[in-house]
Amino acid sequence: MSWFNSPAGKQLLLAEQFVIESLLQDKFGYFAMQLGGYDCNFLTESRIAKHLFNGGKYQNISFFNCAIPIAADSVDLIISPHIIEQTSNTEFLFNELYRTIIPGGHVIFVSFNPYSFAGLRKIFGFENVAPWNGNFMSANSVQKSLISTGFTIDEAKMSNYQFIFNDQSIGFKQSFESIGSRWIPFFGNIYFIVAKKIEASVTPIKPKWVKPRKLSVAINKGRL
Repeated sequence: MSWFNSPAGKQLLLAEQFVIESLLQDKFGYFAMQLGGYDCNFLTESRIAKHLFNGGKYQNISFFNCAIPIAADSVDLIISPHIIEQTSNTEFLFNELYRTIIPGGHVIFVSFNPYSFAGLRKIFGFENVAPWNGNFMSANSVQKSLISTGFTIDEAKMSNYQFIFNDQSIGFKQSFESIGSRWIPFFGNIYFIVAKKIEASVTPIKPKWVKPRKLSVAINKGRL
Protein backbone atom coordinates (compact mmCIF):
# COMPACT_ATOMS: atom_id res chain seq x y z
CA MET A 1 0.00 0.00 0.00
CA SER A 2 1.31 3.45 -0.87
CA TRP A 3 1.71 6.04 1.88
CA PHE A 4 -0.31 8.42 -0.30
CA ASN A 5 -3.42 6.39 0.55
CA SER A 6 -3.02 7.24 4.24
CA PRO A 7 -4.80 10.28 5.74
CA ALA A 8 -1.52 12.22 5.85
CA GLY A 9 -0.68 11.24 2.28
CA LYS A 10 -4.06 12.35 0.96
CA GLN A 11 -3.71 15.60 2.88
CA LEU A 12 -0.32 16.25 1.29
CA LEU A 13 -1.65 15.56 -2.22
CA LEU A 14 -4.40 18.14 -1.70
CA ALA A 15 -1.79 20.67 -0.56
CA GLU A 16 0.25 19.91 -3.67
CA GLN A 17 -2.83 20.30 -5.86
CA PHE A 18 -3.31 23.82 -4.53
CA VAL A 19 0.23 24.78 -5.61
CA ILE A 20 -0.02 23.02 -8.98
CA GLU A 21 -3.25 24.82 -9.80
CA SER A 22 -1.46 28.14 -9.36
CA LEU A 23 1.21 26.94 -11.81
CA LEU A 24 -1.40 25.97 -14.44
CA GLN A 25 -2.99 29.38 -14.87
CA ASP A 26 -1.00 30.34 -17.99
CA LYS A 27 -0.73 26.86 -19.55
CA PHE A 28 -2.77 26.24 -22.71
CA GLY A 29 -3.01 23.61 -25.43
CA TYR A 30 -4.97 20.54 -26.56
CA PHE A 31 -3.70 17.60 -24.46
CA ALA A 32 -2.62 17.39 -20.81
CA MET A 33 -1.47 14.23 -19.04
CA GLN A 34 -1.07 13.24 -15.39
CA LEU A 35 1.28 10.42 -14.43
CA GLY A 36 0.95 8.19 -11.37
CA GLY A 37 -1.79 6.17 -9.74
CA TYR A 38 -3.26 8.90 -7.56
CA ASP A 39 -6.94 9.56 -6.93
CA CYS A 40 -6.18 13.28 -6.80
CA ASN A 41 -6.90 15.16 -10.04
CA PHE A 42 -4.18 17.79 -10.45
CA LEU A 43 -5.71 18.94 -13.76
CA THR A 44 -9.02 20.11 -12.34
CA GLU A 45 -8.27 23.79 -13.00
CA SER A 46 -6.36 23.23 -16.24
CA ARG A 47 -7.57 25.23 -19.25
CA ILE A 48 -6.52 22.36 -21.51
CA ALA A 49 -9.60 20.41 -22.64
CA LYS A 50 -8.31 16.84 -23.13
CA HIS A 51 -6.94 15.10 -20.02
CA LEU A 52 -5.13 11.76 -19.89
CA PHE A 53 -4.52 9.76 -16.68
CA ASN A 54 -2.43 6.58 -16.60
CA GLY A 55 -3.63 5.47 -13.16
CA GLY A 56 -5.81 6.16 -10.17
CA LYS A 57 -9.48 7.08 -9.97
CA TYR A 58 -9.52 8.95 -13.28
CA GLN A 59 -7.50 6.47 -15.34
CA ASN A 60 -8.34 6.48 -19.05
CA ILE A 61 -5.05 5.18 -20.48
CA SER A 62 -2.63 2.53 -19.23
CA PHE A 63 1.17 2.47 -19.45
CA PHE A 64 4.28 2.50 -17.29
CA ASN A 65 5.31 5.96 -16.15
CA CYS A 66 8.75 5.75 -17.75
CA ALA A 67 7.65 4.33 -21.12
CA ILE A 68 5.07 6.64 -22.65
CA PRO A 69 3.35 5.07 -25.69
CA ILE A 70 2.48 8.41 -27.28
CA ALA A 71 3.87 9.99 -30.42
CA ALA A 72 6.65 12.54 -30.13
CA ASP A 73 5.73 16.22 -29.87
CA SER A 74 2.06 15.51 -29.08
CA VAL A 75 1.29 16.56 -25.47
CA ASP A 76 1.14 20.17 -24.28
CA LEU A 77 1.41 19.57 -20.54
CA ILE A 78 2.50 16.68 -18.32
CA ILE A 79 2.12 16.54 -14.53
CA SER A 80 4.72 14.24 -12.95
CA PRO A 81 3.90 13.99 -9.22
CA HIS A 82 6.40 11.90 -7.23
CA ILE A 83 7.37 9.87 -10.31
CA ILE A 84 11.06 10.70 -9.80
CA GLU A 85 11.05 8.73 -6.53
CA GLN A 86 9.58 5.69 -8.28
CA THR A 87 12.13 5.29 -11.06
CA SER A 88 15.70 4.04 -10.93
CA ASN A 89 16.52 5.51 -14.35
CA THR A 90 15.67 9.20 -14.25
CA GLU A 91 17.63 9.87 -17.43
CA PHE A 92 15.28 7.61 -19.38
CA LEU A 93 12.25 9.24 -17.74
CA PHE A 94 13.39 12.76 -18.62
CA ASN A 95 14.18 11.73 -22.20
CA GLU A 96 10.71 10.18 -22.59
CA LEU A 97 9.04 13.29 -21.26
CA TYR A 98 11.13 15.48 -23.54
CA ARG A 99 10.24 13.33 -26.54
CA THR A 100 6.51 13.36 -25.78
CA ILE A 101 6.03 17.04 -24.97
CA ILE A 102 5.56 19.55 -27.78
CA PRO A 103 8.12 22.33 -28.34
CA GLY A 104 7.06 25.09 -25.96
CA GLY A 105 5.15 22.60 -23.78
CA HIS A 106 5.66 22.13 -20.05
CA VAL A 107 6.32 19.37 -17.54
CA ILE A 108 5.57 20.03 -13.87
CA PHE A 109 7.54 17.88 -11.44
CA VAL A 110 6.66 17.35 -7.79
CA SER A 111 9.04 15.45 -5.55
CA PHE A 112 10.27 15.03 -1.99
CA ASN A 113 13.30 17.05 -0.96
CA PRO A 114 16.01 14.83 0.60
CA TYR A 115 17.13 17.78 2.75
CA SER A 116 13.96 18.09 4.81
CA PHE A 117 11.82 16.36 7.42
CA ALA A 118 10.69 14.02 4.63
CA GLY A 119 14.33 13.23 3.89
CA LEU A 120 14.96 12.49 7.57
CA ARG A 121 12.00 10.12 7.63
CA LYS A 122 13.37 8.27 4.61
CA ILE A 123 16.80 7.87 6.23
CA PHE A 124 15.72 6.88 9.73
CA GLY A 125 12.28 5.37 9.10
CA PHE A 126 13.49 2.19 7.35
CA GLU A 127 10.07 1.85 5.69
CA ASN A 128 9.68 -0.50 2.76
CA VAL A 129 6.72 1.34 1.27
CA ALA A 130 6.44 4.08 -1.36
CA PRO A 131 7.60 6.78 -1.32
CA TRP A 132 9.96 6.20 1.62
CA ASN A 133 11.76 3.34 -0.12
CA GLY A 134 12.23 5.38 -3.29
CA ASN A 135 14.84 7.61 -4.85
CA PHE A 136 14.97 11.14 -3.41
CA MET A 137 16.82 13.55 -5.69
CA SER A 138 17.64 17.12 -4.76
CA ALA A 139 15.97 19.93 -6.69
CA ASN A 140 19.38 21.11 -7.88
CA SER A 141 20.27 17.67 -9.31
CA VAL A 142 16.91 17.39 -11.05
CA GLN A 143 17.26 20.81 -12.63
CA LYS A 144 20.74 20.01 -13.93
CA SER A 145 19.52 16.73 -15.42
CA LEU A 146 16.54 18.45 -17.07
CA ILE A 147 18.76 21.13 -18.61
CA SER A 148 21.15 18.48 -19.96
CA THR A 149 18.12 16.71 -21.49
CA GLY A 150 17.12 19.88 -23.34
CA PHE A 151 14.60 21.55 -21.03
CA THR A 152 14.77 25.04 -19.63
CA ILE A 153 13.58 25.77 -16.09
CA ASP A 154 10.64 28.17 -16.00
CA GLU A 155 10.03 28.06 -12.27
CA ALA A 156 11.13 26.21 -9.14
CA LYS A 157 9.83 26.51 -5.60
CA MET A 158 9.88 24.77 -2.23
CA SER A 159 6.85 24.16 -0.05
CA ASN A 160 5.69 22.45 3.15
CA TYR A 161 7.97 22.90 6.16
CA GLN A 162 5.78 20.76 8.43
CA PHE A 163 6.69 17.66 10.44
CA ILE A 164 5.81 14.65 8.29
CA PHE A 165 6.20 11.71 10.69
CA ASN A 166 2.54 11.01 11.57
CA ASP A 167 0.59 8.95 8.99
CA GLN A 168 -2.75 10.04 10.39
CA SER A 169 -2.26 13.75 9.85
CA ILE A 170 0.26 16.40 8.90
CA GLY A 171 -0.30 19.04 11.58
CA PHE A 172 -0.21 22.15 9.41
CA LYS A 173 1.03 25.28 11.17
CA GLN A 174 1.29 28.51 9.22
CA SER A 175 4.10 29.67 11.51
CA PHE A 176 6.26 26.77 10.25
CA GLU A 177 5.67 27.88 6.67
CA SER A 178 6.54 31.49 7.44
CA ILE A 179 9.70 30.59 9.36
CA GLY A 180 10.80 27.93 6.89
CA SER A 181 10.28 29.98 3.73
CA ARG A 182 12.17 32.91 5.26
CA TRP A 183 15.06 31.30 7.16
CA ILE A 184 15.51 27.83 5.62
CA PRO A 185 13.93 28.19 2.14
CA PHE A 186 15.74 25.17 0.68
CA PHE A 187 14.54 22.72 3.35
CA GLY A 188 10.88 22.34 2.41
CA ASN A 189 9.50 18.80 2.24
CA ILE A 190 8.30 19.26 -1.33
CA TYR A 191 9.70 21.01 -4.38
CA PHE A 192 7.98 21.95 -7.62
CA ILE A 193 9.82 22.38 -10.91
CA VAL A 194 8.25 23.70 -14.10
CA ALA A 195 10.34 22.67 -17.10
CA LYS A 196 9.78 23.89 -20.67
CA LYS A 197 10.83 22.12 -23.84
CA ILE A 198 12.79 24.38 -26.14
CA GLU A 199 13.97 23.25 -29.54
CA ALA A 200 16.29 25.66 -31.28
CA SER A 201 15.11 26.46 -34.77
CA VAL A 202 17.51 26.02 -37.63
CA THR A 203 18.62 29.45 -38.80
CA PRO A 204 20.15 29.55 -42.26
CA ILE A 205 23.55 31.21 -42.20
CA LYS A 206 24.61 33.20 -45.22
CA PRO A 207 27.95 31.87 -46.40
CA LYS A 208 30.83 34.26 -46.17
CA TRP A 209 32.68 34.23 -49.45
CA VAL A 210 36.39 34.82 -49.26
CA LYS A 211 37.78 36.75 -52.15
CA PRO A 212 40.95 35.02 -53.37
CA ARG A 213 44.10 37.02 -53.41
CA LYS A 214 45.32 38.20 -56.79
CA LEU A 215 48.10 36.14 -58.07
CA SER A 216 51.17 38.16 -58.71
CA VAL A 217 52.83 37.17 -61.94
CA ALA A 218 56.47 37.90 -62.47
CA ILE A 219 57.23 38.72 -66.06
CA ASN A 220 60.77 38.47 -67.18
CA LYS A 221 61.44 40.57 -70.19
CA GLY A 222 63.85 38.99 -72.53
CA ARG A 223 66.45 40.93 -74.49
CA LEU A 224 66.11 41.14 -78.23
